[in-house]
Amino acid sequence: MSYWKGLMIAAAIDLVWIMGSPILAPHSPPKLHQYKEEITGPLNADNVGVVSVVYRADEVDELQALSQVLDSLMGHLQENPEDVDAIEKVASIYADKGWWNEAIGPLARAIQLDPERWSVWTALDRAVEKAGMATITDAELTVRAAEFVEAVEMWGHGC
Repeated sequence: MSYWKGLMIAAAIDLVWIMGSPILAPHSPPKLHQYKEEITGPLNADNVGVVSVVYRADEVDELQALSQVLDSLMGHLQENPEDVDAIEKVASIYADKGWWNEAIGPLARAIQLDPERWSVWTALDRAVEKAGMATITDAELTVRAAEFVEAVEMWGHGC
């Protein structure tokens, strides 16, 4: 076998490996007409690259409904900042979406308001674990609770 022929075979195998073989795929990819919109934005302040996220129509609808529920809860918390049930519901929404780090702030605030509520302690333990943290200090919980209080106060003010 010549060098070039071997190189071409290796390149073809690599291409199949990188792109994935349609024969090995468990199911076909969704059709393009299932997508509703494409959202692009910067990865972060340190990275000038752009990431494209494509959501299916049902995912966009779910996120919009979730946003409305959060808006309603945060508006309620602006008027009733010590409603532990509403705070726990906000944390539950974050946890249900897998946003574990975001769930810690509301849970920390709920514990400040009702330290005897074991459901909040259990949810906090789970959120800390799922967020990839071994433990969290009382000082960090206090900071997270204060950040959540500030977020509630600023909600809906375009900040």
